[in-house]
Order: sequence, then structure tokens, then C-alpha cells
Amino acid sequence: MLKIKVFTLGLILLFVGTSSVFAQDGYGRIEGVVTDATTQETLVGVNVSIAGTSLGDATTLDGTYIIRRVSAGTQTIVVSYIGYQRVEQEVEISDGETLELNFELSLETVEGQEITISSQAEGQRSAINEQLTAREIKNVVSSEKIRELPDADAATALSRLPGVSLQDGDKVVVRGIQAKMNTVMVNGIQLPSTDVNDRSTNLGFISSNMLSGIEVTKAVTPDMDANSIGGVVNLRLREAPEGLHYDLMTQGGYNTQDHTEDNYQVWGSISNRFLSDKLGVFLQANARRENTGGDIANAGYDFIYTGDFPPPGEASKGMNSFSYSDQVNIIEQRGGSLIMDYQIPNGKFVLQNTYAFTDNNSTTHRDVLEFSADLLRTFRIVRDKHSKHLIVNAFQGENDFDLFNINYGLSHAYSEKDTDLRYGENFAFGFRYAGAGEPFEGDFSREARLQLTPQDMYNVELNNDLAEQATFIENGESMKENFSERAFNGNFNITVPVAFTEDISGEFRTGGNFRQTNRNNDIERVLARITQDPTGSNALAADWMREQGMDPTVRLQFSDFKDYDYVSDRGDLFLDGLYTMSEVMDTDLMDQYIRLASPGWGRHVADSRSADFEGTETLLAGYGMFDLKVGSRLQILGGVRYESLNMKYEADLVRQTHGVDGDSIIPNEDSVNVDRKMLADSLSTSDETLGHLFPNIQLRYKFTEWMDLRLAYTKTLSRPDYNAIVPKVFIINSGQGSAGNPYLQPSESDNYDAYLSFYNNQIGLFTVGAFYKKIENIFFGVNRLYQAMPDQVIYPDSSEFERLNLSYSNANATISTFLNNPNPAHVKGFELDWQTHFWYLPKPFNNTVLNVNYTRLFSEMAYEYINIQSETICDPRCSTSFFENQTTRKARLLQQGDHIVNVALGVDYEGFSGRVSFRMQGDVQTNAPGQRPEDDTFTGNIYYWDFTLRQKLPVDGLSLFANGINIFHTPNKSYQTFPREDGGPSLENLTNESYYPRRFQLGIRFSY
Repeated sequence: MLKIKVFTLGLILLFVGTSSVFAQDGYGRIEGVVTDATTQETLVGVNVSIAGTSLGDATTLDGTYIIRRVSAGTQTIVVSYIGYQRVEQEVEISDGETLELNFELSLETVEGQEITISSQAEGQRSAINEQLTAREIKNVVSSEKIRELPDADAATALSRLPGVSLQDGDKVVVRGIQAKMNTVMVNGIQLPSTDVNDRSTNLGFISSNMLSGIEVTKAVTPDMDANSIGGVVNLRLREAPEGLHYDLMTQGGYNTQDHTEDNYQVWGSISNRFLSDKLGVFLQANARRENTGGDIANAGYDFIYTGDFPPPGEASKGMNSFSYSDQVNIIEQRGGSLIMDYQIPNGKFVLQNTYAFTDNNSTTHRDVLEFSADLLRTFRIVRDKHSKHLIVNAFQGENDFDLFNINYGLSHAYSEKDTDLRYGENFAFGFRYAGAGEPFEGDFSREARLQLTPQDMYNVELNNDLAEQATFIENGESMKENFSERAFNGNFNITVPVAFTEDISGEFRTGGNFRQTNRNNDIERVLARITQDPTGSNALAADWMREQGMDPTVRLQFSDFKDYDYVSDRGDLFLDGLYTMSEVMDTDLMDQYIRLASPGWGRHVADSRSADFEGTETLLAGYGMFDLKVGSRLQILGGVRYESLNMKYEADLVRQTHGVDGDSIIPNEDSVNVDRKMLADSLSTSDETLGHLFPNIQLRYKFTEWMDLRLAYTKTLSRPDYNAIVPKVFIINSGQGSAGNPYLQPSESDNYDAYLSFYNNQIGLFTVGAFYKKIENIFFGVNRLYQAMPDQVIYPDSSEFERLNLSYSNANATISTFLNNPNPAHVKGFELDWQTHFWYLPKPFNNTVLNVNYTRLFSEMAYEYINIQSETICDPRCSTSFFENQTTRKARLLQQGDHIVNVALGVDYEGFSGRVSFRMQGDVQTNAPGQRPEDDTFTGNIYYWDFTLRQKLPVDGLSLFANGINIFHTPNKSYQTFPREDGGPSLENLTNESYYPRRFQLGIRFSY
């Protein structure tokens, strides 16, 4: 902490002293606003410079620029902006004068051709110029592009940028780096995690209509949070422009896969400026409902080789199960934001309040066929009904004092998940036949299973007439998964403009931030032995069951809960008609039963308490950086950042005494034996502080007016998942246990980037980029022998077991925990991106816009595995000893796809706008690499085709639009590679085939 204070104070004194030296006679200042000559709208990212010098500035979000320390006399001002005509203007500036110089830029057109304003081209131009004038390497989705043809949510809009893909539908993966290793912000405010286990943030419930732009920074600067190995996503919110504006939109949607029509979205905003335009108020609200879900066929395989276990990659596998899953996901979202800004003579204040809410009502109906031994068919229902809340409140300010300027902010961000109803992971109806008939027919011998394919399973004959004889065969359970995360943040930054000479100018910047994050996880699970004690388990639901014609004194009967209307409602549409989903449970009946019966079930203490924790993380950060231009061609940015993170977590030490019912001993709650409680608390409490230094250097060199090269070296990190770092101790039995590892180190990455860009009014922007990351200390789960536990893992030793009055965990017990990988990961790749507007073509092609990008990714890491083996020696008495055998295996990183392609072709003609877009994500590893490559699962190429059409109506501001999403309804497929016969070649075997909805939307929008 002392280092940060001394470092920051020294930089402040240096900067202020430096600026004082240059506050001398013979210089003036030029400032102004740049607008579009036709629309009079301000332009963002316009480059305004003094010819022959390093002096210049790029216009901000409100179109303003400032050039300081301009030598008195005659100067030539150069204004350039891709897509517009270049402007050069001579001006006279006097000593000490502040010259206001505004510019109106005209579109670049073919001589004699009428000027037309293309809405899509305007959005593309804005994104190109923001990207070109940015001091760091980043990609942009502009406000104009979002307003004209918006995607449904922020995640979808982001997925169109180079190197960006989606994980779990709405989490952002940057350059193949998992979502949890990237930072997501709103207006510069870091969002809390929305996941129960890790640090990732869902973006699907943030409406794209509330945004003024999106930025993905791939090479961070010292003034940015270093917790971002992949990149930083910043969602910019809209502020009020001049005058009264309002925008209303409503749309309905149709899901062709499930024939659902109850889909809608409503959005509205109003803004104005008051008090002579000093006070701006922007208010927006949105609501959305989607009835969606996937149709999934999944094949399970196991090793069925003969003889000795073959080498990795050579073991034959055959199918042992096949399941059909019909997902019904009803998502309801609501949200809004209030943005107020107040302009003062030398700056402004902004007050931001944003709220987003999602209610997920998910049901998965599963029909599972198992044939590794006896033939068995089970009908399952998996329910998850929960809500998520996201709140952001922030006050931000900036002041320009000429010699220096400051910006600062205080913010509060909060996320929460509340589970209303969750059951079904271990809750099934099933039936087995012995002599009375088989649930399905076919040859499922070992030889047959070696050759069995999913296509074969589609043709298996099912005995549905026997399905109603099914009875409940497992324990009943219900779980509630709740968590909250609250973050308080404060930051302060000082920027000092400097100009050593006209050829060397720029700025120095220093500052820091404080962030405190409070996290709370609370899991509650109840369980009942319904098959053994139906009367007791059904006691609280008995009256209701009798009203429904059910017998509460016997096992639950599938016939009592079957949904007999499902086939006509939805089941005959399953998998595009490949299979009819007929044997499913009535969701409403099951929900009512669980709500009534489960309060009388026993609490599964082991599962409930072993996952609970509370924690606080406190971050202190300081940085110093410079951003200098040398001449008109070279720009150098560099500096260093220091972050100190203190992590305090409290969990429980839980000793499970009954594996099924979850009875447990929790020494942390022992109020009688103080020593026992103190020891348990010490084993399940952590208080660690880690400090890291992050050097940073970035260069930009302009070879010509139309080509530049950017180089960057940055150092970043990613902190471990909550479920890995929390000091929870779970003693399952004398031979098994698990423990968190609060001493895990964060993953650290050295990042290298090189980007070559070509740009002019004809080319647009064409970029070729390459990158390389070396990531140290990636953590992963391992099983270790109790006798060989690493020192950093908190778990009781033999003397502590005795003091805790617990049975001793024997030396051969297996403990599950987390460790850092001693082997680094290597990620590399290249990106191609072309954004252009064919304005120079003859009509009607002159309003055609093309965006195309391609990313190729490569990654590799040597995964370390600990195999626990045994050896029995008889001399003469037999004894067995256990030992660890360490092996490594190279594989790529989880969620890293090999190829990412985005293509969008848009056209504007008079009042019509249309866009066709294509996205492809190729070959993603979806499971953590196991010890054997036969178990690795990969997706095939995932294709999405979309279109958006908009037609302006005769009423000013009124337009009609139509969207098509996933219009070709292409299935997603996953594979495993293994031999299908002993000694045979490895083959690509289909494990999963999933269909996700094709959706059409029709809406109307009125903007004023």
C-alpha cells in the first residue's frame, strides 16, 4: 500500500511540475465540435490534428475535441474521418487565445452522384473511426448500428465482432478464453458475477436497445483492471442528446420448432435536456418473453475393450445409453435505466442507475434408454425455476482544468440469484421388465454396441403401451441454489497533457481504484426415501393426491403424472419429427406435488452446508502511464499497474455421517467444545493477500495516411473460481473427501499483439492481427492421496482429526481439491477483419455495407494428472499400499474453438434497410480434457443464419421491421473420437445432436 501511495504521489508531482514548465507564453488552444454536414449529428472518433506536428485529438462521444499548446501564428488544421471528405483549413492563433473551431464534414461521394444517408454505413463508419483513433487495440459496435438494426441482446451484438464467441448462450468468450477470464463492464463499472461457481457474467438479459455502443478491448492499458486475460467488454449506455426524443418499439415472435406464439419484446425510451441544455435525462425500460428450448438426442459411450487396457486413444468404446431431451425454457426479462448528466463549465457529472431482471422457467423432459446390462427405460423431469437480478448505481464526474484534468467515480453493483423451484437431477420415474416384456427391442450385445450409432437408435421400437406401468424408483430431492454478490468501487484519475515540443506531445496519467466485493452462497437441499416410505414422504401432499385420484400410500405412479396432451402440444414436433416425445410428466402436477410434499422431507445437511460460504475481496490498485506522440507517425503508450487483493472467506468443515440422507457433524457449530470449534473455524477460514505488478507497452506507427501497425505487450491475470478457492472441507467418509484451496494462485498471462491496418474511403478498414498468450498457473481439479496432500490444501491431519473428535481419514483416502498447473498454456491465433461501404458503386449498390471477419485459434497445455494406484505384496501376509503416479497429456483449452467466422451484408435503399448475417463457430472442446482422449468431447461447426429487415412508413419516425433468427434450423452436433472395434482406427462418433429454435419476429417502432 505504501508503495502505491509513494509511486502515485511522485507521478502527480512530476506531471504537475512538467505541465507547469510548459504553461508558458507563445501558445494557444483550439477546441470545437465536429458534425455531419447533412444530419448535423456529432461525429465520434474524428481525427483533428495540426499538420506537420504531433499535436492533435480525436473527438469524444459528444463530438468535441481539444488541442492544447498550439504555437501562436499560422497553423493548418487537418480533419480526417473514414467515409467523409478530408478537410484542411489554415487558421491564425494568438498567444494565450482559445480558438473555437467547429467543422461540418461531408460524405465522400462519386462526382455527380446524389448524396444519400445510409443508416448502416453510418453505423459502420462510426465503429471504424472509433477503432482507428483508440489508443489501445479494440473492436467496436457503434450506437448507430445498434439503433438501426439491433440484435436482441448485448451478447448477440458482441458475437459479431472478430474473435468473440458465446458460451452457454450469453457469456462472452474472447479469443477462445473462457467467459470467467474476461471482464464485463457497463459504462466502465465492472459487473459482478451472475454464476454460482465462477466469475462469469451473463449478458442475455441486457437489452441492446439501452446501449450507445459496445467495446471489446483486447490489449488493456494500465488504467484498466488487469483481471482480464481474454479482454475487457464495456457496454456504453446512452445519454440524452439535445431536445426531446422518444423511442417506442414492440414486437411479437413465433418459434417454428415448438410452434409457440407467446413471445414478445417491448422497449421504450424518453430523453430531454433542461436548464439551458445543462441537465440531460435519459429514461428507458424494456420487457421481453421468449418461449424456447432445445431438442436434444444424446448418446453415451463406455469402454468395452477386451484384454489389457489399451494405450490412450486406442481403447474401443460402445454405446451404453441413449436419451432424448425436450427443453421448455420460458425466459421473462424486465429492465430499465435512468441516466442523468449535468454539464458544468469545465466538465460534467453523470448519475447512472441500471436494473435488469430475468426469470428463467426451465423444464427438461428426458426419455432415457439404458442397455449396458438389463434394458431399462426411465422418464425424467428436470426443473429449474429461478430469477436473477442485476443492479448498477454509479456517480461519475470529470473536470478539465486545462493544465490537468481529473475523472472520478463511485459505484455500487449487485447481482443475485433466487431459486424458486429446482428438482429432478436425481428424481426419476422408471420401469424394468423381467419376463413381462422389454421397454424397447433390439440387439444390444457387446458386438452390436460397438457399431451402434444414434441413427440406429432413432429406429428402435419402443413399447410405449407398457410405459404407464412405470413407478418411481429413486429418492426424491429438491434444491434451492441462491447467491448474491455486491461490489463497491471508487476510482480517481489525473491526466496531465504535455507537449515537450511540437513533435513530442501527449499526456501522463495516474490514479487508482478501490473495490470491495462481498459474496454469499447458500445451498439448501432436502431429500426423501419415497420408494421405501411413500406414506411418510407424501404426508404433506396426501390430501391433494387423493383429490387428484392418486394413492399417497404407494410408490408414485407414472400414469398419475403423465401429460397426455404433450404429443399434440409439442411432442410430435421433437427433433424435426425424427422422434415423437410422448412419455413425459405433467409439469404443473409435479410442481404442485414437490411444493406440497418437500417441506416435510429431511434436510440433506451435507450437501446444504458443504457448499455454503461467505467472502470478501478487497482490491487496491494504482498505476502510472504515458501516452506520447512522436511526430505525426509514432505513438507510444506505456506504464505499470500494481494490484493488491485481500481475500477473506468463511465456509464450513462438514463430516458426513450418512451418504444418502446427508446426516452430518459440523464442528463449526460446537458451542460446548470451544477448542473443537476454533480448530474447525481455522480450517475453514482464509485470509490471503496477493500483490501483482503489470507492465504494459504499446506502439502505433503510421507508415502512410492509410496504413498503420500496432504492437502491444501486456500482462494480465484471472482469479480462481469461487468453488475452487473457498476453504470448505467436506469429509465424506474415511476413504474420501474434498477441500478447497485458498492458496491457489491466479492465472497470469503474458500477452503479445500485432495488428496491421489498412484504411481509406474506398477500402474502409481491413485489419490483419496476430496474438500470442502464455498463461501460467491455470488451476484444475485433482484427486490426491491423503498421505500425499500438498501443504497448501487445507484438510485436517491425523492430530487435528483427533482434536475434532472425528474418525480418522486413513492414509489411503482420496481427497478432491484444486491445484495450479505447473505447465503453462499457450494460446495463439490470427484475426482478419474487413469493414467496407461500397459507396463508389453505381446505384442501387452504392448503399451496400459488408462486414466480414475470420479468427483462427490454436491452444495447447500439458494437463497434469495424478493416478492413484495400488500394489499388493504377500510375504507371507498380504498388504496393499497405495501410491500416486503422475502423468501429463497435452490438449487444448476448454471452450476454445478453432474457427470463428462472421459475415454481414447490408443494404439501404430509400426507406428500406436489410441485413443478412452468418456466424460460424468451429470445433469447440466442451469438456475439461480427461486422462484419455477418447473421453474428450468437441462440437462440430455451429452455423447461424439471420436476417433483419426494416421499412420506414409514410409517418415520420414510424417503421416496420422483421427478423429471422437461425433461419436454416441447422442442428448442432458433438463428437468423441475413439475406435469402434478392438485394434481398429479412431473414428469420429456422434454423441449429441441438438436443434435450437428458428424464430421469426415482426414489430413496429416509432422514433422521434
